[in-house]
Amino acid sequence: MARCVRGAGGVLPWLGFWLSMPAPAFAHATERGIILLLPTDLYIGGGAVVVALTFALMAAVPAAGLEALERARFALGSVPAWNPVVPSAAMLAVVAALVATGYWGNRDPLSNPLPLMLWTVWWVALTFLHAILGNLWAFLHPWLALHRLLTVPPFLRRWRRAPPLSYPRAAGYWPAVVLFLAFAWFELVYPAPQDPALLAHAVVVYFLITAAGALLFGLDAWLRHGEIFSIFFRIVSWLSPFGADRKGERRTVFVTVPGIRLLDAGIFPAGGAAFILLALSSVSFDGFSRTFFWLDLVGENPLEYPGRTALVGTNTLGLAAVFGALVCVYCLAVVLGNALARSEAPIGTQLGCFVVAIIPIAFGYHFAHYLPELLLDSQFALRALSDPFALGWDLIGTRDMHVHASIVTNRESIELIWNLQVVGIVAAHVVAVAIAHFLAIRLFANPRAAVLSQIPMTALMIGYTMFGLWLLSTPAAG
Repeated sequence: MARCVRGAGGVLPWLGFWLSMPAPAFAHATERGIILLLPTDLYIGGGAVVVALTFALMAAVPAAGLEALERARFALGSVPAWNPVVPSAAMLAVVAALVATGYWGNRDPLSNPLPLMLWTVWWVALTFLHAILGNLWAFLHPWLALHRLLTVPPFLRRWRRAPPLSYPRAAGYWPAVVLFLAFAWFELVYPAPQDPALLAHAVVVYFLITAAGALLFGLDAWLRHGEIFSIFFRIVSWLSPFGADRKGERRTVFVTVPGIRLLDAGIFPAGGAAFILLALSSVSFDGFSRTFFWLDLVGENPLEYPGRTALVGTNTLGLAAVFGALVCVYCLAVVLGNALARSEAPIGTQLGCFVVAIIPIAFGYHFAHYLPELLLDSQFALRALSDPFALGWDLIGTRDMHVHASIVTNRESIELIWNLQVVGIVAAHVVAVAIAHFLAIRLFANPRAAVLSQIPMTALMIGYTMFGLWLLSTPAAG
């Protein structure tokens, strides 16, 4: 790549009805415990004002300020390079053990390690760690060990260095987009993504797809363009202040300004831009699809949630529609910004450049949406690991530990969680505005053109801030 809520008054009428209803069968293991009676209109308005003020502040930052931030990198020391096969093999063994528990362990998703470790520890907690510590998945992924194992036979060994096919340049990131869409559909639309046996089937199928891609096109090419989680964790890791540069047999670890490495991401092709927008739209739809507003829109009674099975078709179209709408709005913002700036830079270049600013927003939504689930389901995961096959084992001494479910039902803890979610969403949009402005400074020689080009993008971010804060506070079912 080249460089480059609704207020308390609106909630009260629903509260008595909602609390009187029996609990539905949840798609995730945990859901919103209570509806907060907070001044959410003030939160939403305040969040929008903060993002708008950030844009005004960024407009006054000269190019020299950007250069100073980029130079703010401090070496922490160097460590010797390690054999990547060892952690990869260990992860492959862990995944194999978890798949085995999916087939032969407890049928209860809250007592089986596979759904808890995959959806909570891996998909949620590991994503959080990537934004803090950097690209851990690059060293932990099981694909290297799997590829080495598959190419042990002599007639396949030569494929390690010379795969039979060259990855087609025209394909770009589109295989990853298709696979991510399938993953999002399974997680957000499919009726039983938590079922241990079905989830084990899904993991095996994904491993087969990854193995085929790595064998045919080479491991490095497939991890860069087709393996969705290597791509996802890599882009999230650009938010981290920590990184490592390899020099010979050693790696130099450094710390820099959080998020500044996004500026080195380069210009994404169309498929890469679609991948980032899909990451944001999928988690947005997950929250939106369970709101009373959405259920009423599709003709369902929010107080009699019909379950996922009845909504498969509707939610499939909804997921696609939210993705399509975000793509259209993003493209419109870039096109309008180009018109305001009167720029001669190709629209395709601008679309691939400014999409990098969507990455902080996608992570902010991931953080806010999954934080309550992480706090509760990580406890279930710890308990399930002690007896993975329901044989009465107590491997790590946590089989009988008490799960503190009050963390997502107690008013004080819920208010704390909600405030953390608000901070996460607003902070993500503030970082996004700053990154977009710095990218514009690079792309447009004229500072005035750079500022003008970001007015529509900032409007998009303000609107998405308000949408995200509304999602946190509006009544939800299922």
